Amino acid sequence: MNTDTARREDPRTPGHLLVLGSGPRAEWEHAMKRLAEGGPLVLIDDDPASWQRQYVSAARVANTARPEIVEQAARWLSIEHPITGVLHFHPTHVRAAAAIRATFDLPGPTAETLAVTTLRNRTLKLLNRKGIPSSGGIHADTFDQALEGAHTFGFPLVCKPAAPRRRYAARVVESLEQLAEAFSAATAASWSGTGTIVEPWLDGIEATAYTLDSRLVAISHATFDPEAEPSLLPLEVVVDADDVCAAAIEGTVTRALESTGHQTGVAQTRLRITSTGARVISLATHLTDPLVAELIEQVTGIDLIAVTGIHARGLPAETEETPLGAAAIRYLQGTAADRLHARPAGQSGITPYARLERYGSDTRAGPLLRRGHLLVSGTDFPQCVTRLRNAIAEMHTMPATT
Repeated sequence: MNTDTARREDPRTPGHLLVLGSGPRAEWEHAMKRLAEGGPLVLIDDDPASWQRQYVSAARVANTARPEIVEQAARWLSIEHPITGVLHFHPTHVRAAAAIRATFDLPGPTAETLAVTTLRNRTLKLLNRKGIPSSGGIHADTFDQALEGAHTFGFPLVCKPAAPRRRYAARVVESLEQLAEAFSAATAASWSGTGTIVEPWLDGIEATAYTLDSRLVAISHATFDPEAEPSLLPLEVVVDADDVCAAAIEGTVTRALESTGHQTGVAQTRLRITSTGARVISLATHLTDPLVAELIEQVTGIDLIAVTGIHARGLPAETEETPLGAAAIRYLQGTAADRLHARPAGQSGITPYARLERYGSDTRAGPLLRRGHLLVSGTDFPQCVTRLRNAIAEMHTMPATT
């Protein structure tokens, strides 16, 4: 039996929001709590529900990478728990979510909007046709086409799935010798028959814009973990309520989203701010990281997770922005995660402005294992980064415990 029933339903609230996928409690509990506050939930995940039980009416185990299996699980859940919306964070679940929306006639992005935001070759074609600055990559179905891209762009370049089935599959390629391995890895991480994208590595500031109903509400900046190279795995992410890059990207983000037909709800636009302006790398009509959404709520007062849940049910959402400083996260992965063994399990405070969150078990993040994260707050971007560095230094000086 792979169905859990846990949370008593409120008969006054019509229908359930179906959440596809979950993760470590330290990363996901804030999101599940916020979604549950908006109405009853049901969950489909690869693993049996554990800590999630207090937030869901029922849960079912299914291979979330198989849309047809997920759709069948949703049908079983809907017998006793009518489904009025579906929500996901992971790119793997885009197709399953689309199938469920079609089956139950649920609100969400149109098929065309999903196609031009989840198939990166379609994204590039659309942006180029509309004259919107992009990463300028090419679609490669074969290694010969990837070689053509390398000769066009030179090195370094980025090789990534055209339609990713898992996170952190993009790689930086420094030479022809590395290209073959990167192409094979990207092909394996992409949905069958969708190919890969080869694009130039752009120098500049990494930025992701978060919009609500096409209005820019926050920007995050990520730095990548050198230990994960050549994979592009985030190490730190910072969100500042008064981000100085807003003026440089807002127009490009607005035009890019308009070109996809996306008008309502939450969206993410990843960019590089180069010496010639902002260039769009990818678009998504869903949130991809619940922890970053938590940072955004902390510094802007806008709860994008709750808003996403409301929109997924087809309901209007009201928000009120209250800008308040900056916040950052540092993922503890690879050798950095070993520092967690030096701190007693019951302690979470590193400094007055830094909080340590441990995971119950190791979580795979690209080529590394992740065991926890640090959350830090500050009045602005520079102070937040300084406090993050101080917290990391404090962890490095911790004496070993027995």
